[in-house]
Amino acid sequence: MKPDSANRRIASFEKRFGKPHLYLAYHAAFPLALTADLLYHLWINFQLDIHDRVLDIPWVAVADILLSPLCEEVGRELYEMDGEVRHELLKQLQADANFGQQRVLQLSDFLLEYVQLPLYSENPDIQDFAQAQQWTALAYKQPKNAARELASAYAQLNHQDITELVRLELVVETLAEPLSKFPQLQIYARAMAHFARGELAEAAVKLAQISKKGNRIKIAGVSLPIPEEIRKIQHLARRQFLKTPNLTALENFDFYVVTDDIGFRVAVL
Repeated sequence: MKPDSANRRIASFEKRFGKPHLYLAYHAAFPLALTADLLYHLWINFQLDIHDRVLDIPWVAVADILLSPLCEEVGRELYEMDGEVRHELLKQLQADANFGQQRVLQLSDFLLEYVQLPLYSENPDIQDFAQAQQWTALAYKQPKNAARELASAYAQLNHQDITELVRLELVVETLAEPLSKFPQLQIYARAMAHFARGELAEAAVKLAQISKKGNRIKIAGVSLPIPEEIRKIQHLARRQFLKTPNLTALENFDFYVVTDDIGFRVAVL
């Protein structure tokens, strides 16, 4: 969705339900995903603006938001906002003098507290939900810690777990703005998403943008592996390139490779 479309959808929501509903929608945009329970707790905990003025948000706003075009049900009792809608609502929250960055930090504290029990749930889906919310809260409050935790999640991950590779990339992309000081994390996430889809050449191209030491890459203080399948492509590209006469002096250069219907095409970085 484009920003103009997202803003029209938000304006339509405000016109139908009024400003107090919009205020709750601002807060609902902070988590990566919503449940009725989470949104209800947001309603309970944020009845006032940062100047302690009452927002007059009716309790029915919880259901109205979840059932509105602002949200889409993506699982059993699990809802998400379109990425652009969420982005625009957060922009409006931060630009509003009644909320601003102070409210963002308050939302971070709230979300960190809210997910403490679900983080230790025996249900893996609930754990994943809570973990993503924790990363979200940290990204806005302690971005360095969030980047380190996300990098650690990659370090501990089985590279054959395609679902988790894709999920982590979606989290990193969604948090691109608060984690903007960690572009290498975003590059690594995109590379691993390519890897998960079997697009090894594209993954190699992405990883070539990050300086590495041996077979590992360091991001936010965490050492991350380069999957063996990608290393094989890089090694083959290097060998093919060095077979060219008079180019052996380049053997310490890094290479990236893309493929076409004929075979490898190699470039020197």
